[in-house]
Amino acid sequence: METLDIIIFILACIFSYLLGSLSVARFITSKDSKDISKQGSGNPGTMNMLRTHGVFMGLFTLLCDALKGVIPALFGLLYFGEIVDIQMGYVSLYVFGLFAVLGHIFPIYYKFKGGKGIATTFGIFMVADPICTIILFGILFLTLYFIKIGSLVSLLFITIEAVVQLFRPIMSGNWVAILIMSVIVVVDIFCHKQNIIRLIENRENPADLQEGLKKDIERIKIKREKKLEKHVEKTERIEEKYNKKIEQKQQKVENKINKIQTKNSQSNKKLNNKLELKENESKEK
Repeated sequence: METLDIIIFILACIFSYLLGSLSVARFITSKDSKDISKQGSGNPGTMNMLRTHGVFMGLFTLLCDALKGVIPALFGLLYFGEIVDIQMGYVSLYVFGLFAVLGHIFPIYYKFKGGKGIATTFGIFMVADPICTIILFGILFLTLYFIKIGSLVSLLFITIEAVVQLFRPIMSGNWVAILIMSVIVVVDIFCHKQNIIRLIENRENPADLQEGLKKDIERIKIKREKKLEKHVEKTERIEEKYNKKIEQKQQKVENKINKIQTKNSQSNKKLNNKLELKENESKEK
């Protein structure tokens, strides 16, 4: 590689780490003044978001965290795969992906306390082998519906996917890519050490999709109720405004009528006075 390409490679590593350090779960929950790190298991990742905020928020967090792996991995594969060769493309894919995973686990913005890297690794594998990754994700997502243990599904995913991902670099003899991918997998599994202990002791936190869907439905109901309340309040304000205007207009009309009546009574009095004067004059004559 030329000097410029080396500089780009280093900058891409830094960018991947900084991108990985962004916490979507924390950003979402900060709007409600509820820090995700203080809810549920305290992990700012997909499973904890699913447990505490419902399936929709869990999947949204998964998508955003996966993009943190997709963007740098795709850049590495396309850029260095084009200017050097496909072997270097896959090495760059996993190197930039590794830095994104490290950013997710040890985010510089949050005192190096982050997630466990599975969703970002999912994004890396989506670039490396999208078809197998999507199929495996679909199967394990359905599995989660029945076994309700998110960490077990995550560990199954990372293990099976790692084995599947090994075929291409082994066939091409790309041992550097194998080494870096293995580091990613080992880091992800290491971050789940407490989950593994709880699984062995049969006290792992469940991730029930049905409960998550109930929370989504409740959230939708609450939003609808709030919208309805706002609509009712708005309608009441409009009615009150128009009622005030109508009252003001009625008052003005009444004032005008009173003025007219007053003028009429005054003019009638004057007329009566004149008539009386005339009658008196005629009597005197």
